[in-house]
Amino acid sequence: MISLPEHAFDQLEQFILSNREEGSGTQPLELMSLSAKPGVGKVITAKNYVGVITTRDGTEIEILPKLTIEGDDSDQAVRKVFLTMLRTVQEAPFKTFRTAHLNTSRMRLLDLFVRMFLDEAHRLIQRGLKSDYTARQDNEPCVRGKIVFSEHIRKNLLHRERIFVEYDVFSVDCPENRLVKSTAVYLQRHATDLQNRKDLRIVLSVMDQVPVSKHVEQDFLRCGQSRSMADYRRLLELCRVFLQGKSFTAFSGGEAALALLFPMERVFESYVAAVLRRHLDSRQYRVHVQAKGKYLFELPRKQFALRPDLVIEDLNSGERTILDTKWKLLSPQWHNYGISQADMYQMYAYQKEYAAKQVVLLYPDCEAMAGQKSPLCYSSPSGSLVIVQTLRLDSPIAMAEAVKELLDVASQPSK
Repeated sequence: MISLPEHAFDQLEQFILSNREEGSGTQPLELMSLSAKPGVGKVITAKNYVGVITTRDGTEIEILPKLTIEGDDSDQAVRKVFLTMLRTVQEAPFKTFRTAHLNTSRMRLLDLFVRMFLDEAHRLIQRGLKSDYTARQDNEPCVRGKIVFSEHIRKNLLHRERIFVEYDVFSVDCPENRLVKSTAVYLQRHATDLQNRKDLRIVLSVMDQVPVSKHVEQDFLRCGQSRSMADYRRLLELCRVFLQGKSFTAFSGGEAALALLFPMERVFESYVAAVLRRHLDSRQYRVHVQAKGKYLFELPRKQFALRPDLVIEDLNSGERTILDTKWKLLSPQWHNYGISQADMYQMYAYQKEYAAKQVVLLYPDCEAMAGQKSPLCYSSPSGSLVIVQTLRLDSPIAMAEAVKELLDVASQPSK
């Protein structure tokens, strides 16, 4: 439990409450919960989102996922695993980021995200800033481009020596460069790592002739699609993260100066899929992500789509195994280990509609489940089999091996 100054706590509370309003795009119980404890007072508990929130008074709140890492449960190790997981998400612009050259033990999550932006900005500067034609209007002593007659009559009725014209200028003042500079200016106010702040000053000095964006939304719409602007694609994705808060979901509320929050349900699902695709033998198994085509009801129309996170097809036996990821910690001390009844109903429906030999619920490993050496198995009188397996997220090979053992059992003939 971390104690926050009263003013920072109040701002964070207002941020949470503002995202409970209808149309905010997030469910309040998914983001954070507000409660009270005797002798402590108000308590804010992080739920399924991790990342960074910076309040307007400069207080930075870092929310890391609860991960069990063998031999090292430090924040450094957790950040490293989390960034590895984040790179697998299709929507996240962090796929090429490498942490081997960074001292992650002294860098907070926000500074790691800033470093991602700087690495891309440095690559762009090495290749050279792109220039583009920009329309400009001005009163000139001679004709350049085309005359804007309406403005010329209005401005030059008494100044016949001038002509109001519109012409194109080839310069670095283009939407892409304006957005990059605006992001660098924005991050300079939030970065705490000294090397990051130094590198941001270098970026700003190189872009001295580029103005900041006055209309961020309009500049994103104006970004060119030409091949000459291909070098900006990944960098502009990062600009969206910082300037528009595009960390998978938009958060409202004026009390947060910066909110980079990521839903661990989606990150976990993407990470498991990436690990299995990489480590399972493609000659024996085919991995389907977010399988479509099945519905709980067909009449009067197709309703309530059944889309399991993963369907693994054994190409030799033809057996299918359904896997669904759940970002939740289990414990033997809780009723049914904390597995919800709704999740079991869901897995039962998956097995029936997909004719799967077994269905598997995948949860992250945790300290409370350390004594559970084998998967939990639940079978029904009708023959349905649901297996609950926890995964060590710091070891992709161990994750794949755990799933492979379940697939080997499914491929064996029924007795």
